Amino acid sequence: MTYFIDTPEGPDWLHDAINSLICGDNVTAPRAHGKSVALVTPQSLWEALAEHLGAQENIAPLLTDNREFPIERLLCEIVADGRRVHGTAYDLAIEALGHPKGIRPTALHDVAEELIRPHANEYGRARAEELEAERAADLAEQRRADAA
Repeated sequence: MTYFIDTPEGPDWLHDAINSLICGDNVTAPRAHGKSVALVTPQSLWEALAEHLGAQENIAPLLTDNREFPIERLLCEIVADGRRVHGTAYDLAIEALGHPKGIRPTALHDVAEELIRPHANEYGRARAEELEAERAADLAEQRRADAA
């Protein structure tokens, strides 16, 4: 089976999913007949970010008993809005997060990618099922039209 990330639409989906997650949206997979299902939630990102920040040498371990994750949410908001909006606060947020390990622009993008990547095939299967259901519905509609 082909890994969804290796398909032509995989990298674009991953890029969009990372940005959506950082901006506070769920990463979802479609369902052929019904409401989409959440693959990764912003809460998961905040929890992973708290762990990431706790591992940084330049930051004292953060207390994460507060399940609201205000510091992590603040960092996500600043990174999502970018340097043009937040200026120095953006630079400080990037410094607090540490340097990215991969090719992503920030360490936050790396954390988000680590959360999303394992769900790529699940998304790919769900998307394929959705497209198949749409094709079947279109074919049925065409047959009805031809019969009339």
